[in-house]
Amino acid sequence: MTGKKAKRQGTFSQVSSILTSVQGNTVPDYQGLAAFWMDYDTLLSAKLYGNQLIAAAPDSKTGDDDGPQDSGSCCGSTSSDDPSANLVEDSSCWPSGGGRGGFGGAANTSRSERSGLIIGLRGQAPFDGTVFPPLLWEAKRDITESEIATIANWIDDGCQKDPDVTDKTTQLRAERSNLLALACGDSKHKTSDQCTNISQASQKGLKVRKEIGCLTDTEVQRLTDAIACMHTFDGHYQDERSFAFWGRMHANSCQHGWEQFLPWHRLYLYFFEQMLQDFDEHITIPYWAWSDYANENRDTFNTKQLDQGILPERFACWLDQRGYETLAAAANEKRITLSSTQLNKLAQMTKAAKVYQSSNRFLKAVGIPFMVEVNPETSQAQWTDTIRAIYLELLRINPFWTPKRWPGAQGNPTTYPTAEDIDRVLQTPNWNAFGGGPEHDHHFGTLEQVHNGMHNFSGGTNPNYPRSANPKWIKIYSDLGITPDPQNPDNPPNGLMVDARVTAFDPIFWAHHSNVDRIWAQWQENHSNGRPDDMDGVLAPWSLTVRDTMSTRKLGYEYMRSSHHYKTSSQYSMTKFNSQTANVDWQVLDTFKKAEVRLHRVQHANLPSSVLRIYLNDDSACHTTTMQDNQHFAAELHTFHGTCHGGPGHCNLPLDKTRHFDRRTLNHNEPRNYRIDVTDTVNRMLAKGEDDISVHIVVVGLDGQPLENALYLDGVSLNFMD
Repeated sequence: MTGKKAKRQGTFSQVSSILTSVQGNTVPDYQGLAAFWMDYDTLLSAKLYGNQLIAAAPDSKTGDDDGPQDSGSCCGSTSSDDPSANLVEDSSCWPSGGGRGGFGGAANTSRSERSGLIIGLRGQAPFDGTVFPPLLWEAKRDITESEIATIANWIDDGCQKDPDVTDKTTQLRAERSNLLALACGDSKHKTSDQCTNISQASQKGLKVRKEIGCLTDTEVQRLTDAIACMHTFDGHYQDERSFAFWGRMHANSCQHGWEQFLPWHRLYLYFFEQMLQDFDEHITIPYWAWSDYANENRDTFNTKQLDQGILPERFACWLDQRGYETLAAAANEKRITLSSTQLNKLAQMTKAAKVYQSSNRFLKAVGIPFMVEVNPETSQAQWTDTIRAIYLELLRINPFWTPKRWPGAQGNPTTYPTAEDIDRVLQTPNWNAFGGGPEHDHHFGTLEQVHNGMHNFSGGTNPNYPRSANPKWIKIYSDLGITPDPQNPDNPPNGLMVDARVTAFDPIFWAHHSNVDRIWAQWQENHSNGRPDDMDGVLAPWSLTVRDTMSTRKLGYEYMRSSHHYKTSSQYSMTKFNSQTANVDWQVLDTFKKAEVRLHRVQHANLPSSVLRIYLNDDSACHTTTMQDNQHFAAELHTFHGTCHGGPGHCNLPLDKTRHFDRRTLNHNEPRNYRIDVTDTVNRMLAKGEDDISVHIVVVGLDGQPLENALYLDGVSLNFMD
């Protein structure tokens, strides 16, 4: 090779083609990046959960990476005077855990070896399954070593662009033509495949807490990754990034049975959510709409069996192929005890993707008896190696599940809340009855009483605890010489949710309390004067007061069952908006209380006033379409604009408010949002048998004729609320 320039191995187009072939048609969200390998600039700047996918290029003079150096590495070990720091096996999942949020590595490693893309494709930490699965996620096929080498060579060769053979003019004309077709209604806007909070952020909107069953797979994965990462810090008692840290906070500081119950828990969720958003800014805590499961759960009462309740499937357990292979290997090596029959049943349930509501039901389905043994250090019950191995795999697969949960209850079925029951709670006339009494007259409010019952239902009673009605387990404990202990961590009498001191260690706690907070937010909308007596009470351990909790919007979030977003381009005026159907889930259409169309960031400076007419399921609507007695017509609204009377640029769009100490109020030219209640119109569509919804907007002047250059906006959304 002397005297010759080495032949380049790999081009950007080859890299893009390889990754497209490996990924296939299913492309995960990748934290908003989507198919990041399709665009050159995106690939070079992309970070996945804080990890730089293409490492910075070495400085041409020093050979060092550009930018400041950190002593820590996102993948390497860190030194500490505190020996407990070594308890965390791999904390690289946290974005602030390493230099530049990416991969450090030794100085003599190549650029490709320090690139998160290559590390992920090779299945190295943190993309080795302990925190994140190997790249690419949901891939159609495995990538070959030869293909990885091609990508690595391209990175080490300087990440060169391909020769520019694209006719940019033709490309730009095609893009402009497409945008114009959308702006005049000739093409239909597609529902965005981004997670809701990414769309909200792009519109400068509030973050959205959605119903747990309405989360997309990508949204679930984001939350799963965050919770799994938090658990890696559980060995560090004082680390606020740990899940256990937040579980202990409830045990030490929670307020119940008086007026601070709702405000305290609102802040508790808020600060926990802030920690989640340090990991991924687009995560919010979903809520669990209890009443969705009322019919099923009322049938589980008044039985002689425990553990019969139904929870959202996101909190259930199941076995994947990796879990089965891990357990089978452990059984073959005699590290755990599983018979061939049990292994066959595990294989069958894995193939069938069967879901189970509790550890007890899972073990019963396989024919594995739940067993305990004596802990030699404490002389108390502990899981056997077999049970522990199974539970560890189930927890790896779904960190929303816990083995210490046996949902269901024995008693009156009317204690499980229906939608009608929640409506009655919302009709409670005053704060004292709804939210509880003040310090000098403390008592439980109606919402907290419902909350109490759902804690006990979701935690349930352990069928394998030695209580008086369970002689089988009394004998097992007696034979082992174990004394029953109600605080035993491996075999407690009830689920975690039943005990206020450990309840927040169960992941369902957060969705349960998010629903409590949602119902309070609904009650506040209908009772604007309803509030606690002591608005200045401090909510320890924080310095904020009850007054600071009175608005979810000021805390930066709102509740929606589901949201369907259509991105528009404000480069061109909108004369007609047509959307595709939103593909709304049937359960949403069965349970929603309110439907709303939102117009996001509508410009209003130096524009003619106009009339916007909103229709549903009528893409033929135009300026001559009748509104009277038209079942598709939803609303008509007027914009209130005007010409500019200032100097040049006075009515341009304002700069983003990014200066920390800029205390000025909202700029008079800041784009505004419209919210249109379309509940009645949606119900009319459903009554006609139209089981999905599309949105259509017609723009006319004050004379009723089509009008251009009047409507510029950044997006439209169709939202459903409980």
